Amino acid sequence: MKSAEELSKAMAAGYAFEGKSIVLGTAIFDKQAVHGAQIRIPLNTVNRHGLIAGATGTGKTKTALLLGKIYYNI
Repeated sequence: MKSAEELSKAMAAGYAFEGKSIVLGTAIFDKQAVHGAQIRIPLNTVNRHGLIAGATGTGKTKTALLLGKIYYNI
């Protein structure tokens, strides 16, 4: 990618789906967050394979519980 705008357009095309989703974060270009380049997962695919990795005490369990809460509307 040569510019943040190019990245934003590519991200918008790659994540163009309808329905509810979970926003995981945003893309980074040249050490800056790119406005409008959100990384999303369709809610209806969250129950498939996934990996939450990290060192002890970094919040893996809480992350999994939060994702379950969002998916199952608990």
